[in-house]
Amino acid sequence: MIKKIINKARHIWNLSVIDKNAQRFIRHNKKVWHGWCNKESESIILSDFHSISQTNIAYSYFLNILAKKRKAAIKTFGPPEKILNRVLHKVYESFNTRGHIITSLDKNQKRRMKEISSEIIPGLKTKQDVFNLRVMDIWVGVDIYESYLRDYNKPTIYLDDPRLFKMIEKGISLVIFWEDYFSKNKVSAVVASHDCYLYFDVLCKVAYKYKVPVYFPNSIYIIRTEKPHTTHSYFPNYRQMFQRLSSEEQKNAIAIAKQQLNRRLNGEVGVDMPYSTKSAFHSNGNNSPVLRKSENIKILICSHCFYDNPHGFGGMLFLDFYEWLNYLGKISVRTNYDWYLKMHPDPMPGTLEIIQGILAQFPKIVFIPYETSFHQLVKEGLGFVLTAYGSVGGECPLLGIPVINAGYNPRIAYGFNWHPKSLEEYPREFQDIPVF
Repeated sequence: MIKKIINKARHIWNLSVIDKNAQRFIRHNKKVWHGWCNKESESIILSDFHSISQTNIAYSYFLNILAKKRKAAIKTFGPPEKILNRVLHKVYESFNTRGHIITSLDKNQKRRMKEISSEIIPGLKTKQDVFNLRVMDIWVGVDIYESYLRDYNKPTIYLDDPRLFKMIEKGISLVIFWEDYFSKNKVSAVVASHDCYLYFDVLCKVAYKYKVPVYFPNSIYIIRTEKPHTTHSYFPNYRQMFQRLSSEEQKNAIAIAKQQLNRRLNGEVGVDMPYSTKSAFHSNGNNSPVLRKSENIKILICSHCFYDNPHGFGGMLFLDFYEWLNYLGKISVRTNYDWYLKMHPDPMPGTLEIIQGILAQFPKIVFIPYETSFHQLVKEGLGFVLTAYGSVGGECPLLGIPVINAGYNPRIAYGFNWHPKSLEEYPREFQDIPVF
């Protein structure tokens, strides 16, 4: 039943026209939540103005229950471009949101922003300086960094790019805006869809500073956080969580996991990954080999999308995926291994060109077609896979291929991957390949 509701919700509304499904959802909300609204309350819950339909089903219930409990009014916030989304306003109003906050600065706030930026920007000499940047005791650097990558489709930040300065000013502006808002209003909770990027995460971090709870409800779970990069803090607890299940639940969970993994390894597309459109484990083998015949250890780098939230799990060993690939490129020059790189089977536009530019500097790394199946690579003697934290860490070990991660990842509680916790542990020279 839940799966049917979620699948239906994916098509609930068009962003410009209120269709029949959206009308039904709005009527449902008005029926369920009619008769109460704390719109005049001094206590405020700030809610992300989010356009994914199945998430807003969770918002409808979570926000109203939380608002009743805290006797609070619900107000939305979001990027300026969403303010004109008429349908989204109608949907949110149907579950008792009242008022939308636009994060624009007044004259005095703009003056403060200019003063702070003129002090900060000249001192940013390295990428690490940008990443570590704190404004009014709020760590905003990581959000500036990743918003720049996403908004401008860049593999890394460029310190001489005027757009980076604009992004820094935007980050400072949001810190000033939300600091002033929290000091003048009684905010009792923040509900957000992401704990990354400027428009979401600066608010979350100001909330943490003021000891205001931050919630991330969606169609699968609800998470409460009290500090940055903790939405995935449960990864190390998977063993204990599994042990708390009954024997029957454990048995069923293992059976389901085996079934899903077998489907994925047999080449089925989109298993537990609805965004995927191609399989990396298909059976359509290439007639010609892609790995060189030699006695050397064969290492495959599985690259990531450069633009999308490199620190999504928190704790990556590198500032971004571009830095990671360059680091490995320098190692390839100093080793006698056979190095290869394979892109994700669903590459983002521009990814190929960026990777080609990197590999032009490191000719020992051979680019192989991203359509190549891991089954073929196993037959040709692939020895190790390198990933930052990708899903290959849960797939390739089942084919007998050890995986080395470059940071915090969903397998961190288990020993079937290697999990270096620092650059000192990450094999700088790959002289001592870990034994599994």
